[in-house]
Amino acid sequence: MNLVPAEIAHLKILKTWFQDESSARQWGGPLLKYPFSDTTFQEEIGWQRMSNWSLLDEANELTGFGQYYEKAGRCHLARLVIAPLHRSKGLGRRLIQELMKVGRQDLDMSEYSLFVMNNNKCAIKCYRSLDFVVSPYPPGQQVFEDIDFMVRKHPGT
Repeated sequence: MNLVPAEIAHLKILKTWFQDESSARQWGGPLLKYPFSDTTFQEEIGWQRMSNWSLLDEANELTGFGQYYEKAGRCHLARLVIAPLHRSKGLGRRLIQELMKVGRQDLDMSEYSLFVMNNNKCAIKCYRSLDFVVSPYPPGQQVFEDIDFMVRKHPGT
């Protein structure tokens, strides 16, 4: 598996992983508009504003996607997803670990954060296995009752 900068061609595949509004919002948050075209998809996920990364397998097939940016002094991970046919194989952990490495180097931050729908038990289990814990929302952040904010400190800090 290799984490590489995402390409527009990856987005065409990525958007097919969401077959309905519910799955799209589970991934992209409550403000994500669905359905989306190629253009609106790029706008909705902040393609121009965030660092976008793709997890590719040995055959260069897209198996995962994630983003990061600075939020409240942390490297904030966003829109993390594994291809439907590759889930429950530990790739979510791999994607997050690789994103944290790249994000730490790029942003020079020692803490990480993310949002997760609190009914997404598989994602929460993955995040907890990586030492993320539910934490208070950052100041000024709109609060959603069905979304948890999780934080992880970098080991050794």
